[in-house]
Amino acid sequence: MSSHSLRWSAVAPIAVATTVVAVGCGFSHSAKPGDDAGPIPDAPALPDAAMPLPDAMIDAPPGTTCYGPGGWQVCLGTGLGTKTLSGTINTDTSAECLAAAPPGWGGGLQPDACFIVAETVTVGGLQAVGSRPLAIIATSQLTVSGLLDVASRGTLRGAGSQSNECKPFLLIPANGGPPGDTGGGGGAGGSFMSQAGNGGTGDAGNHQNGLAADLILGVPMRLRGGCEGQPGGGMNGVGAGAGGGAVYLLSGGGLTITGSINASGGGGLGGVDGADESPHGGGGGGGSGGLIVLYGASSIITNMNTLLVANGGGGGGGAAAGGDPQIANGKDGNDPLVTAPTTPAAGGAAGTSGGGNGGGGGSGYPAAAAATGGIAGAMNSGGGGGGGGKGYIQANQDLGQAQCSPPATIR
Repeated sequence: MSSHSLRWSAVAPIAVATTVVAVGCGFSHSAKPGDDAGPIPDAPALPDAAMPLPDAMIDAPPGTTCYGPGGWQVCLGTGLGTKTLSGTINTDTSAECLAAAPPGWGGGLQPDACFIVAETVTVGGLQAVGSRPLAIIATSQLTVSGLLDVASRGTLRGAGSQSNECKPFLLIPANGGPPGDTGGGGGAGGSFMSQAGNGGTGDAGNHQNGLAADLILGVPMRLRGGCEGQPGGGMNGVGAGAGGGAVYLLSGGGLTITGSINASGGGGLGGVDGADESPHGGGGGGGSGGLIVLYGASSIITNMNTLLVANGGGGGGGAAAGGDPQIANGKDGNDPLVTAPTTPAAGGAAGTSGGGNGGGGGSGYPAAAAATGGIAGAMNSGGGGGGGGKGYIQANQDLGQAQCSPPATIR
């Protein structure tokens, strides 16, 4: 039984607590156990995702009605009109966003977000970027007929993609040379609702790979994005795949989704072949999937073309020692495809040369029910980056024929 009751405003009856189940999306994957390598010394303690938010209804300010379940409520007035959304918006600068969060937003415990509100909202093809998550609120009817995209691609972040609630990586990959002409370890993928893949060792096992952070336990209670991967060793802190973005869709009436929603993480970048006496870089880890939260007070309608995806990105390939940079550099990990929700984003190919090959990148969730690790690099070559873990999808009603990866939690 869920520990948090869902309570509606005056526009819908109060509901009793609901059982947390995953239905309406057709397939399931279990989480991958973590490697117990111990935390980095003096790593900062970050809160888990399951910090409770209040269940009780908030008091509506005069002239407003409050919508949404406990911990996710907003209070709005009347005369909000109609909006049709398409194109690209930046959640930090768009004039579509309210100047401030609506009264009552999450009881004051939710993060800042870009709120787009109206009585009726229709979303066509819309891509959202920026540091703030996206929240689209309709007091009467909300329809998504095209692609609503808050996904990250490579190191380019979707809306609200980087959460400050991600846990610390368990080990940082070794850089490799100088002074030797050696290979860096691969970066680990980003862990969120499942543990990511570890990086591959560099220089034939002589240089430590990155180890993934532990997964987040419990149900996410705030509007937050996914977790980025690690840069590969020898890459000067560059090359981690970004975590997926975050989007909240709330309707005081019906929510209809005949299009797609993508909140996937980005692929890690491939390692770069360094000059003599410089390290040959390890591949970057893929970012984890992000967050999709759906709430329809009266109904959520989907069909067989509805796709909801929050998968992890593939890890980048490690660089090989010497040779033509076109083939010695590792290839970037792949970004997940919203049109293929059950197909893992593959890791990037390893760099190759006569002096030894780098390690290939690991695949992101849903590979092998979680994510796979990068491959070790040969002598003087970089290891591959690990794949990113899964994100999270939640709805308050069954999602019918929709295809979801990961499977949606209904609560």
